[in-house]
Amino acid sequence: MTTRRLLLAGTAGLLAAPAVVGSARAQARTLRIGNWLPLHHLIPRGILEPWARAIEAETNGTLRFEIMPSALGPPPGQFDLLLDGAFDVGYGVSGHNPGRFTMTQVMDLPFMSPDPWAGAAAAWLTYQRYGARYNEHRGAHVAGLFVHSTPALHWRGEPIARLEDMQGRRIRVGGNVTGRIIQAMGGTPVQLPPTEAQQAMARGVADGITFPIESIAFFNITPVIRATTLIPGGLYTDTFWIAFNERTWNGLSDEHKAAVNKHSGLGIALQAGWAWTMGDRVGQAGLEQRNVRFNTLPPEEVAKIRERLAVLETEWLAEAQRRNLPGQEILAYARRMVQLYAAERRVNVP
Repeated sequence: MTTRRLLLAGTAGLLAAPAVVGSARAQARTLRIGNWLPLHHLIPRGILEPWARAIEAETNGTLRFEIMPSALGPPPGQFDLLLDGAFDVGYGVSGHNPGRFTMTQVMDLPFMSPDPWAGAAAAWLTYQRYGARYNEHRGAHVAGLFVHSTPALHWRGEPIARLEDMQGRRIRVGGNVTGRIIQAMGGTPVQLPPTEAQQAMARGVADGITFPIESIAFFNITPVIRATTLIPGGLYTDTFWIAFNERTWNGLSDEHKAAVNKHSGLGIALQAGWAWTMGDRVGQAGLEQRNVRFNTLPPEEVAKIRERLAVLETEWLAEAQRRNLPGQEILAYARRMVQLYAAERRVNVP
């Protein structure tokens, strides 16, 4: 009798098993990540892919991600494509949409981000504290923000040794704030996508380009670079966003939301810091192999640039005031987070 009951119980368990598996499969989801860069670029490979795989592992594969191999639209259109539901998750550059993410772009201001670790952490923590009041990402759930590494000025000819040398120079830029910075320094901004930068430099359409050292290598601009000017303190950065379509986010289970949150925010900032640090090493090696000359602007010239660019912070504060936001408080908090999360720190030294 006992044996018969055990056999019946085992048979019942086997019959029930397919229903359990079927239920698990019904709850599994695969989300599409909109992508406008080659899959081997450091953002898809070094940031998005590790982030997605970590969430997949956390959910035992019940929430999966597919990074799209080609773009559905140009970079400035990514946020609207996300809102329209063209994909479930997207990313983009805040500065590609001038005036749309002004408050979120606090880290784009001059000399805010000395390294990609500090800049990304400060961007996210500041947004986490004040972003709901900005109300700049309606229709999306922002999972993380990050910035690129400290940029340099790369030249097809002679580098600058002082601020006055910028007069009349045409500089390729990518975002609206960067264009303002070059203009305030006395240069002429030439806004072009990075894929056209190499040809613009080769043909003399642009005399120089402002870019992280990583990007010089990735977009194959290295062959036309003769000199690179370093500006200590981080002349500017671009703030990137990673976000879910709000309807997609609301449709996730609590367990899936918890897994995403666990690996987002500062997790994305950390991954971005690693990715850009490694990318800069590759770019640096490529420039050194071609005997590119490096020069660093002296402190007195950097001070002149800071003074010249102070107007951008004044304008940002005026916009914050217009929106009834505590601009000075936001700036102070962002700068404090930069100090606390800075990568370069003296340790084990009295």
